Amino acid sequence: MDERKPASARTGTSSARCSLASKLQELNPILRGWANYYRHCAYAGRMFTSLDWYTGMRIVRWLRKKRPKARSCDIWAAYQPSSRRPTRRLWREGLVEQHMLAWTPVCRFRLAWMDMPNFTMSSGESGA
Repeated sequence: MDERKPASARTGTSSARCSLASKLQELNPILRGWANYYRHCAYAGRMFTSLDWYTGMRIVRWLRKKRPKARSCDIWAAYQPSSRRPTRRLWREGLVEQHMLAWTPVCRFRLAWMDMPNFTMSSGESGA
């Protein structure tokens, strides 16, 4: 699995042979990593919501490429209630479901959370 491929390449026609569960298992670690990295940025919640929408629409397009003769209701049948939040629907196959970025707790980063590095501590030397 090449981590440098863009989302459009991961959901392209060439990957139409794999199942929805394997596609979600490929996308979820990437989404989870982005969410954990950017959760301290300003307006991250708004961006996460729009990225959830974009990811969902890419999955719809991928499913249409995978099953070109399927009806819309057949494609949207995989859009099921979440096991974590039953009132929210997301892409799911079996126990594997789409990671929702908007459910990541967002808070501003504080410098007070950081500890002083060991190399800045005075070790009792006269020049320190």
